[in-house]
Amino acid sequence: GFPQCSIYRSNSRMFHRSSTASNSDDGHASDGGGPLSATTQDVHSHPTTSQNQENEEKPQPHPTGHESLLRFLLLPNQVLIVLTLEFLNSFRSFGLRFVLYNYVTNEFGISDVKAGALLGTKGFIDIIFGTIGSIMVDMIGVRRISIIAMSVAIIGRTLLAFGRSTTSLYLALFLFSPCGDALLSVGLYRVALKKLTTPLTRPLAFAMSYAVSNLAGALADVCVDKMRSSLKDVQIDDENGGGGGYLSGVFTPIRQFIVVTWVIVLVTFGIAYCFLEDWTVIDPNDLDDDEKRKQSTTTRHQTSLENETDDDDHDATTTTSIILPADALPASPMIRPHLLQRWFPTHYDSVQAIEDEHHQLEVSNDDNNFSTSTMIRRRSLPKYQMYRTRYNHDTQANSPNEENSSTSRCSGLIKVINQVIAILKLRNTWRVLIFGFLSFTIVLDWTASEIVLPPFLERRFGEKIPIYTIQSINLFGCLILPPFVGALTTGREDFQIVMPGLWLMAISPIFVALSPNVGGACIWQIVMTIGEVLWSPRIISWTASLAPTGMEGLFFAITSARAILGPITDAVMGTMNDKYNTNCTDCRDQYGHFCDVVVNNNDNANNAVQCVSAQEECNLFLDNQQQQSCPQTCLECPTWVPTDPSTFWYLLMIAGIAAPLSVWLFLPFLRGAHVRDDRCYGLFRVNKARIFGICGAPDDDQDSNINIRRRQGRQVYGHLDSNSSSSNSTSSVMANGVDIELT
Repeated sequence: GFPQCSIYRSNSRMFHRSSTASNSDDGHASDGGGPLSATTQDVHSHPTTSQNQENEEKPQPHPTGHESLLRFLLLPNQVLIVLTLEFLNSFRSFGLRFVLYNYVTNEFGISDVKAGALLGTKGFIDIIFGTIGSIMVDMIGVRRISIIAMSVAIIGRTLLAFGRSTTSLYLALFLFSPCGDALLSVGLYRVALKKLTTPLTRPLAFAMSYAVSNLAGALADVCVDKMRSSLKDVQIDDENGGGGGYLSGVFTPIRQFIVVTWVIVLVTFGIAYCFLEDWTVIDPNDLDDDEKRKQSTTTRHQTSLENETDDDDHDATTTTSIILPADALPASPMIRPHLLQRWFPTHYDSVQAIEDEHHQLEVSNDDNNFSTSTMIRRRSLPKYQMYRTRYNHDTQANSPNEENSSTSRCSGLIKVINQVIAILKLRNTWRVLIFGFLSFTIVLDWTASEIVLPPFLERRFGEKIPIYTIQSINLFGCLILPPFVGALTTGREDFQIVMPGLWLMAISPIFVALSPNVGGACIWQIVMTIGEVLWSPRIISWTASLAPTGMEGLFFAITSARAILGPITDAVMGTMNDKYNTNCTDCRDQYGHFCDVVVNNNDNANNAVQCVSAQEECNLFLDNQQQQSCPQTCLECPTWVPTDPSTFWYLLMIAGIAAPLSVWLFLPFLRGAHVRDDRCYGLFRVNKARIFGICGAPDDDQDSNINIRRRQGRQVYGHLDSNSSSSNSTSSVMANGVDIELT
């Protein structure tokens, strides 16, 4: 099996090192070794503060692909629970979003403009409840929020699946869906996944989450089209239905699919109630930045104690109590170590092997002579420790100084307000916020894919077109391509990949504009997907890495502020449908079916034929001498007024191009390599790298600027620690989230 991670001595860069340099002026500190444990022979001196800082500037070696996979598989079983819930949540969420526009326009007789306003209003209410949920998740935990949200979502999905009136529709969309579904769509499981992973395993874990989410959406698309093509309308009468009038009526394939999502919500609630728990995983050799800063402060203090007491074991023992809570337990891995050894024997043995590396360390002895020593580096996979996540609510509930509940609630509200203010003072927050608003126009492609594309294909090319299968091209691409893109772009700076992806996605609507048909829509989905897999996973990981520990939910809520513009785009897309992709209500029945079946009407004196749908007769009569077939699309409807859909897709492309241009203008600030005095965060620097940054070229000054500030013992950004209580000035500034250069 795998050796137990040492909980008495951490070997990452920010922790105590056994290997040291001399105390002479010319001495050099040895490499801390990152996640590789290190021991030295014949070395007894301790590094100075400046030497420690030099050590910290050396980058940690990145784990290999197989080592990353093995580390991920050793994470606890709760990761599988979270990914399962993410899959089910994405299936019911994507599934409803894809069909909702057609559902409300076809089955409830709502016009395009009103449907756009309806979805826009729902989106605005979702934002309000989502923000509340993001605050609550930091206070009472992922499990409680998930169960509460699921309980309400069951009621909302029941009204949506079985309700027939606009009243039930409005209750579902404006009350129960925001209170339930919106709470599950604010990164709830993203917060859980962050707490269940370590920095080295987090990229792969988020990639898995991204893939699982897109797989669920793609399967939802395929499921919808399969039901549309193979199932027929189901008629349930009051006498035979057994459920009264509420369960009676016509269940079209789209409504049947919403019933399926209702079942998914029930299953998700059962899994969350029985298996979801609030755990945090920690590995002393692979800590988050916040934990490293805490440990760095502790190490410096304990090093001074060592110099006084010369007790070699004091530092390790005290450090352990800082890293691991008292209730920490060994994590039960997803895959047992002996199975990993059986499945990956070569890579398992290579990771477990001991590598002897000879490093020439200049060590000064009492005679000021230099000698060399041998460092042995041991690469080993960890056994993670896990403990119950502590939330603000739990801390307040157990506080012995709590006088009454009203005082506790008041202090809790004040604390949330202070946390919001503190997060808004962080430069990292504004980096994410600014990128979100600058890239807002590019995400219009997603809105168009959900609101414009389905009615565009159905109205112009008929009900038999696999609308949602075409839509699933994007989701299948986002499922398959990210691992390959990630492997090919490993080690590159984030915006080197983000910028080309933004450009590809921005220009993708031109294919539908030039060829407004099924083929053009497929090419658009393919090009848009390639662009998306370049920039979207990178931005998700980038945002998660900037989130302060302990307040991830609140950080995600604040940095998702661009969602407030979402309701506006929903309304705009409804207006665009009404103008460039109008419906033909005269040639469709109340369920959205085309009146495409010809029947002879002998009562008509003009020998006209009547068109009927699969469910009812339509008030559409055709002259036998002029038209011999009933309309199967809006293009064939005699009363339909033709429109030019290409205009909309050109407008969408122009709006999308504004996103990469805007991001390029603020790129130096987003990269975070410059300070305010450096020509306003580098925004007004003019050089070759700045110009070619429009395509993602790296900033020539980025690495040098960061290293200079590290050598000066400062940090470019303020950091926030929700649990910080240190009384020294540096910790006080960090706890308050003041975004200045810390000295």
